[in-house]
Amino acid sequence: MEGFKLAQHIILIGFMGAGKSSVARKLARFENMNSIDMDIYIEREAGMKIPQIFALEGEAGFRQRETIFLESLFRRDRCILSCGGGVVTRDENRRALKLLGTVVYLQVSAAEALSRIEHPESRPLLNGDTPPGELLAARTALYEDAADIIVDTSGRSLSEVTSEVIKALRQVGAL
Repeated sequence: MEGFKLAQHIILIGFMGAGKSSVARKLARFENMNSIDMDIYIEREAGMKIPQIFALEGEAGFRQRETIFLESLFRRDRCILSCGGGVVTRDENRRALKLLGTVVYLQVSAAEALSRIEHPESRPLLNGDTPPGELLAARTALYEDAADIIVDTSGRSLSEVTSEVIKALRQVGAL
């Protein structure tokens, strides 16, 4: 069933620093909905910060935690979800995102994303072997594949981006 959604969550995806968490919080206030930050949820469930999870379980272990979390959303009430930047790297996650609701890809350039990140030490992949620009380039097609809506955040304020997200969600009947 093409286009069939099992749940009606609003899901924000994009590279680190794209504004997913900030837009989710603001959107949740405007729409009087609950929001969940995937990374914060995973940290609470694991009892440790993401860099610790990466150190103990590797990226694969962290990605598995993301998959388990996405599967739990099929049993949750409608919410706004801000995903970790790499959630789209697993095929099963992209399939789940499409079934969970309306997926909004917040686009950002690597340079702007890096300028927005306040605590780069909390981002394990920023300390890896792959430069952020290459990491973003490798993921761009995956973000686009998972997205129902694409909003460019570059050079725009949180209010401007949130307003455009709301307008786009209304156009597709998700709000």
